[in-house]
Amino acid sequence: MSDSAPAGTAAMYVDLKRCIGCNACSVACRQEFFGGASVAQMPIGQVWTQIYGAENGSYPSVNVQVLPMRCQQCGEAPCLEKCDSLGYKALKRRPDGIVWVDENLCRGTACQQCIPACPYQAMTMNPYRTNPSMKTPGVAEKCNFCFHRTDKGLAPACVITCLGVTLDYGDFNSLKAKYPDAKTMGEKKPRFLYGNLGGEPKRRTAGYPDPVPFHD
Repeated sequence: MSDSAPAGTAAMYVDLKRCIGCNACSVACRQEFFGGASVAQMPIGQVWTQIYGAENGSYPSVNVQVLPMRCQQCGEAPCLEKCDSLGYKALKRRPDGIVWVDENLCRGTACQQCIPACPYQAMTMNPYRTNPSMKTPGVAEKCNFCFHRTDKGLAPACVITCLGVTLDYGDFNSLKAKYPDAKTMGEKKPRFLYGNLGGEPKRRTAGYPDPVPFHD
């Protein structure tokens, strides 16, 4: 897999060594999408950015690794593929690689197949929003890199709120040049980039720590 991507590919940089697990990014995300944005509104108790923690080592040498987890905008997104395979095509990909949900095509609680398809548990179902063309309630939702902000030249809400300066957002190739030590594939490192790397045949974003231990 190449360490480059088509020009204009949206990406997120994460430095796990700087993440303090404060949940400011989760709060900012909720505020952005629950506090007045003219896009999806999250119900109480739902977040698009989960903060996981895992203890490593044994006493007296114990440390906690904190992992902010959100949609990875996978190159071959299992959620999108599942939706397409069912013929609904409610999940779409923008030219910049961001995967988003077309609520006018989503079948909501009548389907929900995109949720177990996601290896990062990053898909959610909002039971309080409804596709007008469906009799059953619910619309699938997920992180969309705040494209209603980035299309205006603004950074995602989580990025501008991060207290530890853990996150950065921009064009993949520009971020790769800015953070040359960031990993996108192979060996797992605490600094990495993720996003759609030109449709590479991967099921998970290369370089991102395996999420399974954080879900136990």
